[in-house]
Amino acid sequence: MAEREAQVIEVIPATRPEVPGLARLQFEVSGGCGRCHETGGCGGVSIAQPLCSKPKTLLVADEIGVQYGDKVLVAIPDALLSQGITRAYMIPLVLLLAGSALGAILLPGLVPAQWMLTPDIGAIAGAGLGLIAAWWQLQRNQQSRAMVAPRIVRRLT
Repeated sequence: MAEREAQVIEVIPATRPEVPGLARLQFEVSGGCGRCHETGGCGGVSIAQPLCSKPKTLLVADEIGVQYGDKVLVAIPDALLSQGITRAYMIPLVLLLAGSALGAILLPGLVPAQWMLTPDIGAIAGAGLGLIAAWWQLQRNQQSRAMVAPRIVRRLT
């Protein structure tokens, strides 16, 4: 289990007694590994700062009765992390490479010769289709498949 601190920014009461309410949590964007600005540090987080400067939020079940402004410890199951990595990085990469290879092999043979398409153009077209397929796959997985949910472990303040 990976654990992370967050702050409660909204509490949504339960609509039925058998279902817990919800809490919207805000996570601060971390500053990297701690060696970012030291000699020998990669500085990789500096590249992402313009894209990831907003705090991240997450809606989780409120099973312990948190209040607005509470600092809480959130546990994120390892299975959730590995599934997220697979869905967000591995599957799109495989689809990109497969589309590129198939495009390079098939596209030049499928179009008229006077178009003079090279395998490079086929690879680019196939890679584009692979990325579209990857995006579609991610959207479908997010809407149809419930994953193990993060949970609030305890209140810190």
